Amino acid sequence: MSVSAFPPGLQAAFDHALVRLYSADLDLHALPPAIFACLESLIACEQVSYGEFHGGSNDFRVCFLHNPPQQDPQRAQSLRALHARHAASHPFWRNDPALFGERALRESDFFTDEEFMALPIAREVFLPFQAHRAMAVVVALHGYVLSVSCHRLLGRPAFSDAERDLLQALRGHVERLYRQALERTAASLAPDARLAYLCPGLTRRQRDVALLLAQSNSNEAVAQALHVSVDTVKTHVRTLFEKLGVENRLAATLAISQRPLFAQLPPLWTLPGSHWGPQGEQVREAPAPSVRANASPRAA
Repeated sequence: MSVSAFPPGLQAAFDHALVRLYSADLDLHALPPAIFACLESLIACEQVSYGEFHGGSNDFRVCFLHNPPQQDPQRAQSLRALHARHAASHPFWRNDPALFGERALRESDFFTDEEFMALPIAREVFLPFQAHRAMAVVVALHGYVLSVSCHRLLGRPAFSDAERDLLQALRGHVERLYRQALERTAASLAPDARLAYLCPGLTRRQRDVALLLAQSNSNEAVAQALHVSVDTVKTHVRTLFEKLGVENRLAATLAISQRPLFAQLPPLWTLPGSHWGPQGEQVREAPAPSVRANASPRAA
């Protein structure tokens, strides 16, 4: 849908929201609250969620507009139920990019009220929080999906076609802003943090070896720099090749410098703030993938 089809008042609000988003130079820390503020100003809803759903592990992390307490047992129970039993029950709940494409979709596009109320996912995940209506867009990235969802409580009407079209028009901007935020955050990461995202299975010593190899150092030079034997370095190099899925130094160097950083470990996995996963825990900043001071943490 072309945004020119919006009524004049809504078009002005939409344009103003976009100006605020693009003028803020957002990194990954600041993007979720900016998206929340944008949607609050445009769409009447009680909750907004911003999540990364990882294809490799079927795990996810979610920021909420109004974050629940860290030790909320009902929230933890519901997220475990979503992860373990219900996400695969329908492509809508799974945030399947093949279903969504570039569209905004609503639960009411697939289920009547009666059908929704009878769903196990409704009883175990949504209704404990009086949540009913849902509307979402997804963006497929390198091995994971970004999802932005609006929610309404029981008794509220379904999202209208106009609201769906507005979220759909916003989707392309969310994707562009997210990719820009990825670039800004990646540029702020120290070299060892970049490696921790690129290949989270590496130990700290293996990351040290990888960084020295990427600088074209010989095994002997690496051994001298790390105060270990050449045989120890060779062992680390073989392990590094295996974990990166490469066969030689050139391929390892190219992997370190050119592969997408966040395919195996999406950003919300370690960025500080209130990011909920299927076990219900608040994810705190991990010690290894640290960021430089210019990427200040902000919770949603």
